[in-house]
Amino acid sequence: MTAPPIVLLTDFGLSDAYVGMMRGVIHGINPAAHVIDLTHGIGPQDVRHGAVVLADSYRYFPTGSIFVAVVDPGVGTDRAAILLETPDARFVAPDNGLLTLVCRQHDPSFGHTTQPGLASVPAAGSANDVAHPNVSVPAACRAWRLTNPDYWQHPVSTTFHGRDVFAPVAAHLSAGATPDALGEPTPTITTLSLPIPQPDGNTITGQVIFADAFGNLVTDITADLLDQIGVAANSPNVTVTIAGHTITGLSRTFHDPPGHGLRALIGSHGRLEIALVDGSAAATLGAMPGLSVLITADPQTLSDDRSP
Repeated sequence: MTAPPIVLLTDFGLSDAYVGMMRGVIHGINPAAHVIDLTHGIGPQDVRHGAVVLADSYRYFPTGSIFVAVVDPGVGTDRAAILLETPDARFVAPDNGLLTLVCRQHDPSFGHTTQPGLASVPAAGSANDVAHPNVSVPAACRAWRLTNPDYWQHPVSTTFHGRDVFAPVAAHLSAGATPDALGEPTPTITTLSLPIPQPDGNTITGQVIFADAFGNLVTDITADLLDQIGVAANSPNVTVTIAGHTITGLSRTFHDPPGHGLRALIGSHGRLEIALVDGSAAATLGAMPGLSVLITADPQTLSDDRSP
């Protein structure tokens, strides 16, 4: 059978040689490996950003794909390196909460913090996110701590485990190494305390997670959450408030309706996005991760079965 692809996600960018060296290590171990770059544009040290992009993206790859996710502010410290196996894929990553939302897709209560507003919710970025170790791995998944140095690149740098630990482990996996050969099973994993916005009557308060390359602001408010307050895609009966601006209705596309100004819509991530027609919403609003977003539905849109 064809070896599963190895998919790379990092905050390394492309101006340095880091990504190329990871690919070189992988092909040195398994010349037949098929390596795919998901993104190297995660915000520097922004574990939350990486967690969201990884969880939103991995299902578009073949079952059994190996994801190497490296957003690792604690590289070289006592944080563990981990392999997580789910029914769909395998993930090689630092054990710092980067796999929180992957785990949550298999256990909705995993790392779940529910808060109605943003008063006590940290801004995005690993420096402000609270990591909790020793949380039980979801029942549908298994995990191993990567403790066997026989499967690493030597010498091991204290500042580049992407090249010296995670890339070689993924290459050996793709070549047929078993998880038990790579390390020791562990029943626990580290999670971030990432809140899930919750409906409060006809409102939802969420926040911006990241801005994409076009300046569109991607939020933590999903289409499923909007449905709970009676808001469907393209709904005109909703207002979105952000940074002192109010947007009426959800658009179907970035140019719907015709004209200029801000738009709110459900993007390809299945999340609420704020965009500016032919411009950058992030630059115009001066928006940063953690910026509050308030959704208010017309109370009449709430169906009878959602009423008290």
